[in-house]
Amino acid sequence: MNLNITTKLAKAFTALILLSCLAIFALYLVQRYGAQYAEHKIQEQLEHSGLTSFVHYESIHFDPFTLTPSLENVRFGTDSAPWLRFARISLNQYPIKYPDLDVDFWIQRSPIDSVSRDMRQWMRAAGIDTLLGKGSFSSKTEGEKVLSQFKLDIKDVGKISLSSNINLLDQTINMPELRSDIIASFALGQPEAILIMYGDAIRLRSLDVAYTESGLINHLFPQFAILSESKQTQLDLLAFKSQALGLAAADSKEAKQIASAIWAFLSKPETLTLSLSPSSPISVKELALSTSEERLYKDSNMTITNN
Repeated sequence: MNLNITTKLAKAFTALILLSCLAIFALYLVQRYGAQYAEHKIQEQLEHSGLTSFVHYESIHFDPFTLTPSLENVRFGTDSAPWLRFARISLNQYPIKYPDLDVDFWIQRSPIDSVSRDMRQWMRAAGIDTLLGKGSFSSKTEGEKVLSQFKLDIKDVGKISLSSNINLLDQTINMPELRSDIIASFALGQPEAILIMYGDAIRLRSLDVAYTESGLINHLFPQFAILSESKQTQLDLLAFKSQALGLAAADSKEAKQIASAIWAFLSKPETLTLSLSPSSPISVKELALSTSEERLYKDSNMTITNN
């Protein structure tokens, strides 16, 4: 009797070991070929968007349990002095070419002398000597509607969140290509290219942007500077700035509303929120036209509030 029990236990233990080995081997295959497929798709997208020489990464990690890839030690810009360094960029959905996108990223701690000249200038202007942060981006497609959300938190600078609701009138537009074109246009310093390519095809339904202060505003606009000039002088200057940005004519009531909200934020910087909610979806080309005619604030039903 005892011998039979021992034999059965030995067989069960052997079967368990074999199953464990098979499971480990299966996970290894999923990880290996999943990483290869992910790298192929990433390289394909970079080549298609012309960003191969701009984006560099050390390796791709593939999680066999969640079936999601991550790019490790990513550099945007020249390899020796990149514009940005990321410790990791994780794609939380798979396959990569699926219209929806969900990405988390971590900006690697970067001393000011390790980044590009342009980034060094930005860091000096922001009053920081080390860049460190994290963020996320998600985008979901529902028919012609695209809902997107972006969040970024930079240490000793601030937090920014952006959510948008747009319509894609041209159903032949490929979302991965659109995202790549947007990145490429800004990376190459040609944001106007988006207007040329998608000016009539993209209509904005709503846009919300919020900035929460954690150092940038206090560095750029210290309180002693705010208090050194009269409130009216500063309001007039802010009204002229709103005109220069194409938001509203300097002598309009809209410019006065903008100036009051921004002055209140600069006086006590906490959170500034900008919202666009046009009465009907408005195209990117129409937004550009409104800006050139100094009436973007009114045409987009914009609001700016200090919370």
